[in-house]
Amino acid sequence: MAKRIDHAARRQFIVERSMGLFARLGYAKVSFLTISEATGVARTALYRYFTTKREIFDEAIHGCTHQIKVSSAAIAAQPLPVPERLNRVSDTVIDTLFERKQFLLAIYAFVIDMVRRGEDMRARIAQFTGGLRELFLRLLEEGARRGELSANVDPRLTSEVLFALLESVVLRILLGVEQDAEKSKLRFSAMVQSIAGTGTSKPQTKREKGN
Repeated sequence: MAKRIDHAARRQFIVERSMGLFARLGYAKVSFLTISEATGVARTALYRYFTTKREIFDEAIHGCTHQIKVSSAAIAAQPLPVPERLNRVSDTVIDTLFERKQFLLAIYAFVIDMVRRGEDMRARIAQFTGGLRELFLRLLEEGARRGELSANVDPRLTSEVLFALLESVVLRILLGVEQDAEKSKLRFSAMVQSIAGTGTSKPQTKREKGN
């Protein structure tokens, strides 16, 4: 009797192996043949799951960003002061960015190539990153209601500033300027501390406990 194939598991396996290829070789140098050889799945069988390598690439990006969204949402739901939750969310995002540095480089190269070809990537980028901006906004609005933020804090504007700070981390990683995740975390923590209300004590982080 032929062994039954778990198609969902095989699809996930293809994406995970392909993500490694994209990170190591870059999007342009990966082909269906390369993916076939890396996964052991015949090219004809690959088409059962994906019609183009871009579909695989998009799903790999979705998997990475979905992981961030799930982890961040779990932190946001914890019964902790808002400033502490903001710091914990940023720690999770920054750790993931540094862990996936090579894949991040592949994404950057792909986006630049698409822009050069005249493709508008704004909607696609927003699709993958919008959830985090909205999460910041919800937390900041909650912090304002609970009096955990300075009275002059505008939640919507501040959410954009915090998101831009994380975008700067991406740029610093890509340029090779930032080699230490802890430095990025400290900058974000300093920003959060600057908007916290006077009645909110700053959470002691692992970084500070070690000093």
